[in-house]
Amino acid sequence: MLAIGALVVGMLAGCGTTSAHKQPVAATSDVDPVAAARHDAVAAYEGMWDDMAKAGETADWQDPALASHATDSALGILVKILKMDEQEGAVIKGGPPAMDPTITSLEPSSSPTVVMLQDCLKTSNWLMYRKSTGALWDDKPGGNRATTAEVVQSRGVWKVVNFSSSSLGSC
Repeated sequence: MLAIGALVVGMLAGCGTTSAHKQPVAATSDVDPVAAARHDAVAAYEGMWDDMAKAGETADWQDPALASHATDSALGILVKILKMDEQEGAVIKGGPPAMDPTITSLEPSSSPTVVMLQDCLKTSNWLMYRKSTGALWDDKPGGNRATTAEVVQSRGVWKVVNFSSSSLGSC
């Protein structure tokens, strides 16, 4: 099975946000550091999926935009998925997964630099196609996957450092 199918569409995926491609999110100098951390961490998480969807259209595992919102383990997972898809001749179409993340924790509580999120990625429209023909890879629909992510602020920029998604139908 394809990496995207098994790992992303299996691990993640969905129908997509309508937001424009997001740029790296620098920490805001808001009066309320907790509100700023919440906003910036969610923007980084959503930006990561936007970046993945764009790179997935061509299975470009070397797309520098992937590092705009992801680093460490998270970036490694995205690159691995796209590299495997490229090798198998698969691409992703349908835009990024639909997201509605919620914050589960902020550390330290007064001026957070680490934010944990949970989400139910909706992957029903984020499907795999054969790069050579444009034909749908298979007829298995996407679905919902429980996902958690760790988003960290480093040098004033928020990025996803790690994420995991559960099996199809887990939320």
